[in-house]
Amino acid sequence: MPKNFLAASIGLLFVGSASAATFSTNPASTGTIYEHPAPLGNFALTQSGSLTITPGSVSCNSASIHRENSYYRRLDLDTHFSATGTVTISSVDFGIEAATGAGGTQPVTVNLYAIPNASTLTLANLGAPIATQAVAVVDADAGTLKNVAIPASLNGLTHDLVVEILTPDGQPSGHSFFIGSNATASINPAGAPSFLRAPICGVNEPTATSAIGFPNMNIIIVANALSLPVSLQSFGID
Repeated sequence: MPKNFLAASIGLLFVGSASAATFSTNPASTGTIYEHPAPLGNFALTQSGSLTITPGSVSCNSASIHRENSYYRRLDLDTHFSATGTVTISSVDFGIEAATGAGGTQPVTVNLYAIPNASTLTLANLGAPIATQAVAVVDADAGTLKNVAIPASLNGLTHDLVVEILTPDGQPSGHSFFIGSNATASINPAGAPSFLRAPICGVNEPTATSAIGFPNMNIIIVANALSLPVSLQSFGID
C-alpha cells in the first residue's frame, strides 16, 4: 500500500540554546565497527539489508555531544511481512556505533507506535506510543546490537509498526551517542527510508535521512515478534 513519506530540503547548521549544533558524524569512527556473526532468529522484522555497523551515522550534536535525536524505522507488517492479524512484539534490537556517557552510562528510550498503514509518518499521526522502555546504554555497548525487552501488540492488517530510538539532550551531562547504521540498501521494501528527528537542528518531524543529506545512513533496527499470523517460517537475516 502506498506511503507518503515526508521529505524536505533542510539546512544543516542551527544555533541551539547552549552552543551551535549541526548534523555530523563521529570523527573517531573508522572501518567496520561491528559485523553480526549469525542470522537473527525467526520473526525478526527489519528493513536493514545488513546488520554490520559501519561509520557514517550522524546526530544533531555540538562537538560530538548530542542534542535530542530520534531515530525511526517504519515496518509495513501486512505488505512486507505478510501479517494477517495481531502481531506481538517482544523486544527491539538497535545498532550502536559509538557511546560515551558521563560516568560510563547514558539514557535512551525505545518507543513503539502503531500508525494507520496509509498515513504519512508525522508526530500527529504517530500519536502516543503503544509501548515505551527506558534503557541505560553503557559505553561497552558501543559496536554492538543492543537488545531491549519491550512487549506490545498491534493489528498488522490495519497498522504499521514504527520503532523510535530516542536520545534525550546530552548537553547538560556530556553524553555522546551515534546510532548504528550502514550504507547497505534497505529491504522490505528496497530503498525504505530511515528517519531522523532533531528539533535543535531544525528537524521537527521524522524526516528521511536522505532529505537532510545522508542517503547512506540506513539505521539498524530490528523488532522481534513472538509469532506472526502468517504461513512463512522465518524472517532471519543472513
